[in-house]
Formats: sequence, C-alpha cells, structure tokens
Amino acid sequence: MTDLSVNASLAEVIRSREALAYGRSMDGKRPDAWEVFGYSENVTFDMLMAAYKRHPAAHGAVHRILDKCWQESPRIKSPSSDDETPQETKLAKEFSRLGLWRKLKDFDRRNLVGRYSGLIYKVADGLALREPLVRGSLVDVIPVYEDQLKVTAWVSDQNSPDYGKPSMFQYRVRHVGDNTDKQGKPEDWADVHPSRVQLLAEGSVGDDFLNGVSLLEAGFNSLVDLEKIGGGSAESYLKNSSRTLTVKFANTPPPTVIDPDTGDSVRLKDAIEGQVRALNSNIDKSIVLGGADVSTLQTQQHDPTGAFQLAANLFSSSVQIPFTVLFGQQTGRLASDEDKADMLARAKGRQVGELTPMLEQFVRRMQAIGAFEAFEFEVEWPDLGAPTDAEKLDRALKMAQANQTAQQAGHMPYFEPNEVRKAAGYEEMPEQETPPVVDPQDDPATQPKEQP
Repeated sequence: MTDLSVNASLAEVIRSREALAYGRSMDGKRPDAWEVFGYSENVTFDMLMAAYKRHPAAHGAVHRILDKCWQESPRIKSPSSDDETPQETKLAKEFSRLGLWRKLKDFDRRNLVGRYSGLIYKVADGLALREPLVRGSLVDVIPVYEDQLKVTAWVSDQNSPDYGKPSMFQYRVRHVGDNTDKQGKPEDWADVHPSRVQLLAEGSVGDDFLNGVSLLEAGFNSLVDLEKIGGGSAESYLKNSSRTLTVKFANTPPPTVIDPDTGDSVRLKDAIEGQVRALNSNIDKSIVLGGADVSTLQTQQHDPTGAFQLAANLFSSSVQIPFTVLFGQQTGRLASDEDKADMLARAKGRQVGELTPMLEQFVRRMQAIGAFEAFEFEVEWPDLGAPTDAEKLDRALKMAQANQTAQQAGHMPYFEPNEVRKAAGYEEMPEQETPPVVDPQDDPATQPKEQP
C-alpha cells in the first residue's frame, strides 16, 4: 500500500509539472484547463488563417473593421488649401493608374489576420529585389501575409542606427497557407532588401513588428467554443434525422439468416445493417425483422442559444465590435445608436492611429525615390458619421415643420431658407436684394395727379 501511495503521489507531481510547463490556463488551481477544454497552447498563423477563411464570426470581424475603416478612400491633400492642387491631382492619377487604394486596403486586411503584413515595392530601377532601392518609377506593390515574409538577416552592428532591424527579407512568391490547385505555379523564395519592404504590425510599438497582434488571437478560444456549439447542435439534429435504430430480440437470435433475394447465408448483423442503410437512404423503405422490436435511438437536443450568445459576446468583446453590429439580431432589430456610435469611434480611432501613419510612410518613401512628386501633404479621411441623403432630407423636413409651427404661433421662423437647403444637402440660393423702403408720401406713384 505504501508503494502504491508513493507511486500515485509521484505520478501526481509529474502531471502537475507537465501542466505548469505546457499549460497556459489562467486558472491557478487547474493550469492544464486549456488542454482539457481543447484550446491550443499556441495560436499559429495557419490557425488564424483557417479561422478567417472558414469561421463566419472571424471572417465577419475582419471585414467589419476593414470595410468600415475603408468605407471611402482618404484624400492626400496639401495642408495649406482645401482646393485641389496640381500635385494632388497628379498623385490621385498615380493611385488610380496603379490601383493603389485597393492594394493598400488588402495590405491592411492581411495585417488584421496575422501579427503583421508586408508591402513589397516593385520599382523600375533596373536592380534585383535584393539590392537597395534607388530612384525609379513605381511599377506595382504586392501585399503579402505574415507567412510569406520572413527575416533572414539582422543588423548586428551595435554602432549602427539600424541595429536590431532586418538587413534582408525573404518573400515567398506563393502563399504557403493556400492549398488550392495552383496549376503548376512555381513556389519560390526571393531575397528582398528592407528598403523595398513596408511593414504593418498593428499593436506593436516602434520597429518591433514581431510584437504585432492579430485581431483574431485574443478571441480565438471563443471561436473554438462557437464551433463546438454550432457543430455539436447540428450533429445532434443529424443523428436524430438519420434514424439510428436499436434492435431488441426476445430470444437469442440465430447467427446467420438466409437472404431472400439470393438464397445465400449471411450474418444476421450484416442483414440488419443492410436494411437500416436502405431505410435511411430512402424515405419509402421499411424494415422487416421477425421476432424483434425496433426503436429509434434519439439524441437529446439542447437549445444552444444561451451558450452561443455567451461565446459570441466574449468574441465580440475581444475584437471590440458590439454584438449587434457583428452578429445582428435574430428579431430583426437593428443595432442601437450607441452600438453604431461605438463602432464609428473604433473605426475613426484606427484610421488616425494605424492607417494614417501607414499611408504617410508609403507616400514619403515614394517621394524619396522620385516615384511621386515631392510636396507637403496630409491625409484626410471622409467623415464616417456623415448623414445619408435620406437623413439629410428628414432633417430638412423637420426644420421646415418647425418654421411652420413658429409662424402659426405668430413667431418668426427658426431657420432661414438657405439653412434648410444646406441641411438637405443642396447648395444655398443667392441672396436677393431687399428693395428699399419708401415713405408713401414720397412715392410719386401714390401722389394725386395734377388736374389740367
């Protein structure tokens, strides 16, 4: 008994140490809780990519943020004037010619999925990608995922201002996480000089792009929960609809029976399973068993709504998107004004904090190599909270109704006509000159005509 107790205690110590070494649960009493719950200790890029491609909540979260921030393309303008300058017009044509807004948006999308994303400059400077970038015209930009770009060399000279930064990248021409048929398209690694690479790593500080944080990582466990809840609920419906049968014989059944169609001797188990398969594949089939009771094995179905909403709310919290905005309401009710305002503030903050610096870096680097004309600029985003045409007309109608109510009460109108037109989104009417006030005694038209 003593030996058994010692061995049991030793095994418990070993399990505890293994849990401490490999577990990442926040439960101090159960450090291996994540393993028990089926959560991964480390979330890799391939797992994040799979979630983005296959999980509705993950895909929706990425595109809710992405599409709201890029609802309209920003304007790169001169800070000294709101009028469009020749430099701004020329730059806008370059963006349109190369399709840069679409590619920069895709650059951001890949950053949301992984810890970071890369943008590779293709410049007509006559040099290979591994050579430092010199002056030349911009030919194209290539957005790449985290797993398509890796560092192969770092600056190790501590006296260099670039100490600790990459001195060479490698770019995978074909995306490693895509297992679809590429029809023989080659997969190569190409060396790329850092001067030809721009990185976007949301959540990182400074140049340490490896500290970037994927939008989906914090709520990854909740995505696993949602998959279990949805898949488990669907599986229970499938099991009940497939009519799994149980067969109960009153007496010990014979091991074999005669097949009435062929006359051959077959095992009883095989004969019953054949009839069950035919029954489940055709709604017009029936099953005949002599001396046996047949019943359907039912799986108890639980309403998954409560568990789903709990996991969904946790995931919504992790991506900072209100539940009603990300998932909607099954009752058909739209998101509240508070939820819309919260989502709007989230998108505006991200535009200023993440996307504006990215765009400024891109334009300045292109100006430095002569691809874009050099001029002072600023990035101006359209107002995401601007009212729609219907909202403008509704506001103008209310202003007109307020004027009518004021006049009926004997008061002056609250709003001028041009204020109402402006609220409706129309241009103001030119102000008409007010005719001078003439005293009736001085007006010749009112004086009696002299008699001849």
